[in-house]
This record gives sequence, structure tokens and C-alpha cells, in this order.
Amino acid sequence: MLATYDYPTGIVDLVSRHHAAGRRLIMDELEQLAGSSDFVMTLAKSSQIASLARRSPHSTKLIADLSSFAAKSTLATLLAAESLSQIRDAGADEHLIGFLASDQAIVQRHGAWRLQNRPPTRQAYAPLLGLLVTGGINTMHAHRTLRAWADLDPDTIAAQITSALESAHDPAARARLVDLLGSVQTKATRKLLQRVALDSDEAPGARISAISGLGEDVGRQAEPSLQHLATLDDVVGTYAALALDTFTTVNAPTSSQDATGLRIAQLVLAGGLDGQLSLGGKGDTGGVASLLVSLGDSLARRSDVDHVLTIGRGTVNDALTGPETPIGGKLSFGMIVIGDDARPAQSPDQVWEQLPTIERGIRRVLRRSGPVDVVHLRMADAGTLAGAEVAKQLGIPVCFSLAPDPHNVVQSLQRSGELDADSFVQLTSESHVWFRARLVERLAHDADRVALFPRVRPLEFFAGLGMDSAQFERRSAVVAEGIDLTQIERATIEHASATDPTLRQHDVLEELKDRLPEHRRQLPLLLSVGRLHPVKGMERVVRAWTGDSRLRELCNLVIIGGDLDEPSEIESAVLAEIDQILTDEDRPWPGFVMLGGRPRSDVTKLQVATALGNSGAWAGGGIYVDGALKEEFGLAVLEALAAGLVVVAPSTGGPATYVDHGDTGILAEPGADLAQAIHAAFELVNRPGRASRASALVRDRYSIDTMAEQLAELYRPVMALR
Repeated sequence: MLATYDYPTGIVDLVSRHHAAGRRLIMDELEQLAGSSDFVMTLAKSSQIASLARRSPHSTKLIADLSSFAAKSTLATLLAAESLSQIRDAGADEHLIGFLASDQAIVQRHGAWRLQNRPPTRQAYAPLLGLLVTGGINTMHAHRTLRAWADLDPDTIAAQITSALESAHDPAARARLVDLLGSVQTKATRKLLQRVALDSDEAPGARISAISGLGEDVGRQAEPSLQHLATLDDVVGTYAALALDTFTTVNAPTSSQDATGLRIAQLVLAGGLDGQLSLGGKGDTGGVASLLVSLGDSLARRSDVDHVLTIGRGTVNDALTGPETPIGGKLSFGMIVIGDDARPAQSPDQVWEQLPTIERGIRRVLRRSGPVDVVHLRMADAGTLAGAEVAKQLGIPVCFSLAPDPHNVVQSLQRSGELDADSFVQLTSESHVWFRARLVERLAHDADRVALFPRVRPLEFFAGLGMDSAQFERRSAVVAEGIDLTQIERATIEHASATDPTLRQHDVLEELKDRLPEHRRQLPLLLSVGRLHPVKGMERVVRAWTGDSRLRELCNLVIIGGDLDEPSEIESAVLAEIDQILTDEDRPWPGFVMLGGRPRSDVTKLQVATALGNSGAWAGGGIYVDGALKEEFGLAVLEALAAGLVVVAPSTGGPATYVDHGDTGILAEPGADLAQAIHAAFELVNRPGRASRASALVRDRYSIDTMAEQLAELYRPVMALR
């Protein structure tokens, strides 16, 4: 699906009927984009131009023009690839296949991506398989294209994979090939999967991939092999037990359950999705995970909801336990396994590679949980892509939370002056913003229901997605994210009543007190909560505090987030950057404390105590700071407001819709001096009525129960599709 801003009819007619003039128009538009400094427009208009290229009747000359244009720069190559992908001509296929031989990874993966909806071409098999074995998002793009071609010519694709396996010796490369093999359902591939799975000399990663593929065998041939492997007392045996359970689920009769209420599934690729969110702030367990835990509770309490299934990430043993149902059968958590020892999935790029595994896990959990009326998807990540594919296969309606991300990332960097053509290409290479933008646009177009983030004009950004605006509005609604106010209320009551220090032994507040030097215990706190991920800007907060002597004298800095004992690859990179900031000058930094990731209850306690103070430990009147360049919504910012804190938050995205700049907080521009914004926030602490205005706003508009009510109303029409 190509989401486009439609050109006026006259321009479309010009391209369709007047060959030379139409080609000149297309090439002039592309030239302008290649030289533009507005990269949000580049993402939007490149899709437009591709739609015009599709309508051009004289494809041979246009292909030649695009080929010459592509040679000008990497950005021009990516623009040309999108237009070439829409021209139904073998010459366009040749150029896209040629991109696979580029010495630039970004060009290779865009070539693989754009070939997905083209007819199978034998010349592309070898380079696509070569790209598939390299790992990361390269593997995902090559996998999706070859899998799509396998639907048209499964025997040829199966033969190509088999041949590639004969010459592949690297264990990770073999596992990636076997992943693809498991997605091609032929008699020959099933036999080969069994052979790989049963081969004790084969690398464990490849055996696990084969076993995962056998779990979805729609016949009975794989059952004896899986039963044998499940008896092994090792990791292969554990994965075989999971595959055998998947196999049983796939081959079981379709169940039907009478239900009068909604049956909802929600998905996030994060771990620790228990009622306490015990892994909060560690790894990828951030605000969205916290939201879904609270939202699941709130939805399950409603009389018009029969079941809420929250799908997250866990170990293979977590997955084997199946969807757990802790609250009267209405709320359950189902875990999927992503990665293994041979191919850990710690970084987003490594997670993209695991798309077939994620899809199988989602299918398994959905089938085990019973009928589902709607799958709610968020984010522009591998989990959302997998969830959308599985929902389509199973005929389950989709609700999509539509936020302009990654568009907002591009806009924020552009506004801060950090983007030019080269850095935009680099951003596309590292963060895959082009592909993710198209994913967001496709889901906005295809979803049965759409939840819009609050904006001044929520439909403006997506007004040109090539859909009827009235129809779009009928299936969409503005839904503000919410927080669990009972957590704040409970923490406030406990704070007021816990006057006996002995009651706080081993408490997070006592731990923080012990880590603050005595001579700094009269100062308020500067608090920041979030994952240790580059987008969260924790290093910006540290740099602002360490680089401003007045700020260091004014407050202590406390950061909550990250696994400090066993950091992931991404967390390690952020910690290294923070260490570099701290060691720029050879001196200690008293008053700086990193507490690591904490359960929700600990975070709430610290937010309340930052506002109210902790006798003998720190003064009240602290500040909450969000160092991100952009936030789609900013749940932790909202929680801080509810706790009585003045906040510093990015001006882009969600916070601008609920932070009253100059009253309840400071909205900082992406390129602004964060230290100055924090100083301005401290000046608001004693503003009369400020805290009560903020808490009233949150209570009236942003409670989790209000969000659950709005979503239930949005979901309800899908029940007619049962």
C-alpha cells in the first residue's frame, strides 16, 4: 500500500496523457526533494511522486531518467527506488535488483524492500539470500520479499534456500536461512526442517529456528519429531516443548465462545508485564508497558469487557506457561520469545531480524487465548508489523494508535538544525525512518479503528493519506493516554503517614537518602525517569546539570531507569556516554545518583517525595525533567504533574497538549538550553494554585479509567464483525 497525498486531477492527467511533460514534472519534483532541507516533506512527497510514476504511460524513458537521477547522491537513489517500485516494467526490476549490489547497506535494504511487491525474478534470488544472512533489518527486508515470492513460486524459493544452506557455515546465517525455510510451506521444506531440527551436530540456533517452523506445520508429520525433541533436557528440548504446544494449538479445532462483551488483545514488545511492572525502566520496559498494564486492569474492570489479553516479551519458560489469568478470568498476560543465545535480540535492529519468530509467537498466544474481537497495535516497530500481519491472517480487526512517529523524530531534529541530506540518510540507515513512516501510513489506511493522539489539529498531519476524510473520521477518535491515579493517591497518603523512619527500612526513599552526601541533603531533587535509550535524552539531562554550576548548587540530580547490573547493548551505550560526560573533568559529582529501573510503586513514591520533600534527606519543591527531543505523549510527565511537580518537557508531541507553559511547566524547544529551562521551572514551584491546577487537569482528562472508557467506545463497532 502506498499512502500518498493525492495530486490534483489536472496534474495526474498531465502525467497520464502527456509523456514528455509528465516525465519532466516527476523529475523536477524529485530534484526539488533531493535539494530540500525539509525532510518531513521529503517523506510525504516522495510517496506522492511515486504514485505519479505509477501512472506514467512511457515507462522506458522515465526509468532512464530515474537511473540518471539515482546516480547523483544516496538520497536521490532512495527517492528513485520508491518511484521505480511503482513502475510495472521489467526495466524497473533490473534497476532495483542492481541496488542489491550497492556498497551502501541503506541502498541494498531499500532495494530489497522495494522488490517485495514485484514479480519474482531469478536474478534477485542470490543477492537477496546474501542480504538475508547479514542480520538485522537487512534480514527482515530480504525475508519479507522472498516470503512474498514464495507465495507465487514456493518450490523455486525452497530450492534456493536449500542450496544456500549447503554452502552456509556461519551458525547465525544458517539460522536466518532456516527462519525463511520455516515460512515456506512445502513437502520438501518440512522434511528439511525436520532434518535440521533432529541433527545434533547442527548449531543450536538453526535447530531452534527449525523447531519453531515445525510448530506451525498444519499436518501431523512433524508431531513425532517434536515429541522426541521435547524429551531432551537442554535448550533444544525446551523450545521443542514450546513448538509442540504451538503445533497442538495450530491443529486444534477452532474454538468459539459465547461472549456479550469485548475481547481485546494489546501488544508491546517489552518484558516484565506483571501487575507490579517489576522490570519498569529496564531494557525496553518503558512508558508503553506501564500504560498497558494499567489499561488492562482498567478495561478488565468494565462490565462491557469480557477479556483483555496483554501480549509481551518473555523467556521460553514464560511462553510455555501460557496466558496467565490473575483476575477472575478477565485479564491475562501472554509472552512471546524473541531471540536466543545464538541470536540475542537486544537492539531494535536485532529485533527486526526476528520477525518470523514474533509472528509465530503472536499467532500462538492469540489462538490459545480464545476468540479476540480486536488487536490494538501501537508504535512503528517490529511487533506492530508482525501484529498487523497476524491479525490479517486470522481475520481479526485492528485498532491502531496513530502517532506521527517517526515523522516527529525527523521534525524535531530538523527544528534543532541537526539534519542535512547526509545526516537524514544516516538517520534513515540507523533508525529506518523511511520504512517506519510507510508502516505508520499503511496502518492508518488499513486499520479498522484508529485512536488519535490529542493534538491541536489531530487529523492535520495525516490529512492526505489518500483516503476519504469522512470515512477516516468515522473509524477514528481522539483518545488521550491516561495514568493510574490510585498509585499517586496511595503514595501521597503513605508519604504523609510514614513519619517513623523504621517503617522505611529497605525503602527506595531511604536508599536515595543514604546515597546523598549529608552536606547536600537540604537541596531539592531534579528527577528524570525513563529507559536508558538515546531517544529519552538522559545524557542531555546529565550534561545540563554537570555543565551549569548554579544548577549543581541548586539541586541534586536523580535518574531512574536502566538495568545498571546487566545493561543491554543500548543501555551500555547510553551509560558510556554519561560516563564520558562525568569524566570530562577529573572531579567527583556529589549529588548525582542513578537508581536504575524500578517498579511502578517506587517511581510513584519518588515523584511524590520529590514534590513534598523527605525530612532530613532532601527539600521539597523539586522538578521533573524529560530530556527527550520529542515525546509522543509522555506518561511519566503526566504522572509528575499529578504528583505536584513542575515539569520540563519537549515542546514537540504530546506534552504541549497538557503542559501549561509558564504555569505548570516549561516546554523546551529541541535545540534549547535545557539548563535554562530547568532554572525557569524552579521559578514556577511556588506559583499559587499551580499544583492543584495540574492535578485537576490530569484527574479530569487523563485518568486511565477515562482512557479505558474512550477505547471501549472506539472498539465497540468491531463486535458487529463477529
